[in-house]
Amino acid sequence: MAPLRARGVIARVGCVVLAAGEGRRFGRAQLKLLAPLAGKALVQHAIDAASTSQAMSCTLVVGAQAHEVLSGVDLRRCAVVHNPRWSEGIASSVRVGLAQHREDKACIFMVADQPHIRADDLNRLIAHHLAEREAIVALQAGEIWGTPVLFPARDFSALGRLRGDAGAKRLVQAQRSRLRFVPAVSSQAFADVDTAADYEQVLGQMEPRM
Repeated sequence: MAPLRARGVIARVGCVVLAAGEGRRFGRAQLKLLAPLAGKALVQHAIDAASTSQAMSCTLVVGAQAHEVLSGVDLRRCAVVHNPRWSEGIASSVRVGLAQHREDKACIFMVADQPHIRADDLNRLIAHHLAEREAIVALQAGEIWGTPVLFPARDFSALGRLRGDAGAKRLVQAQRSRLRFVPAVSSQAFADVDTAADYEQVLGQMEPRM
């Protein structure tokens, strides 16, 4: 899709898909990110959302079992970067992904195990960014909010200082006055796959889609 524009200026927004974790809680012999859902691997849903969104560029961050993950997906237009320090926690993947988007005016971070997230969700974040350039913009469904989250470039340095499993939400909490929400396309947007039970539940919710 063509990048969104505001007053004739292209929105230079990147998107990072965080897919470096081991998925230890999944509890099955099968690699979690390649578990089939609606005709495609779990991680493919995130790749497709990023690739068909109006983000100017997108990056897939891999880590644990990277070769197996990459052999089971179609990268579409996503670049790939490997995080050799994935075991240190999600913050390390945020830093690795962000390094690919330092020249962007904003960057969206999304996780790889929320298959209800769609390109239109990401486009809503970008559209709000164009209207309010300094805001941190998060997706919301009902009373729940979380990733994907868009950060303007002014937050890149703080994101680069994150450590461990803090992720970006700690930074958001410290900047609540700048936090804005956009509604998710699906009421189930934040259904994620951590365990085998989660997988079975999400499996029953999914319908095949491109």
